[in-house]
Amino acid sequence: MIFVFLVSTLISVTNIMAQIIVPVLIVGNDSFPILTLPEIVVVSKRTFTSSFEQNKFNKLKKNILIVYPYAKKAGEIFNEVQKELSNKDSKRDQRKFLKQKEKELNEQFKDKLKNLTTVQGDILVKLIARQTGQNCYELIKEFKNPMSAFFWQSAGSLWGYDLKVYYNPQQDKDIELIVRGIENNF
Repeated sequence: MIFVFLVSTLISVTNIMAQIIVPVLIVGNDSFPILTLPEIVVVSKRTFTSSFEQNKFNKLKKNILIVYPYAKKAGEIFNEVQKELSNKDSKRDQRKFLKQKEKELNEQFKDKLKNLTTVQGDILVKLIARQTGQNCYELIKEFKNPMSAFFWQSAGSLWGYDLKVYYNPQQDKDIELIVRGIENNF
């Protein structure tokens, strides 16, 4: 009885596997299946030269864990706004949409973002640039106006921020390592 069950199960699994469609490369009389495998990041165990370096890295990781969800959400909102703006015909409709979106975002995030530390804000600026492909200055300039961008750049410089900074994964290796770890659910 068990043998019959196993054989019938094997036959049904074989039938299901035979129905999977895979692209094929044909060379002469041979056919080769083509499969795309997901990217795998291999990272060796991190060693630190001192406990100071390890504490510094741990603090950076803690700060990134706090601000990364905001940066990820900013990237999603950026894509959503870009899509909506492309569907709007007139400049008036675009400005109206942007004002409404700004109001929603202020209600949703203003109080939370006010409580970030200066270091967390600096990391957030870099991560937003990473998520959107544009620095924060360009985003403000594009969605608000050049005067607002200049104002916020000037105000940010008083607190040590540079909104014109681009994200460079080579320069910010630790940030990139931690973010990839978050994205890959380490």
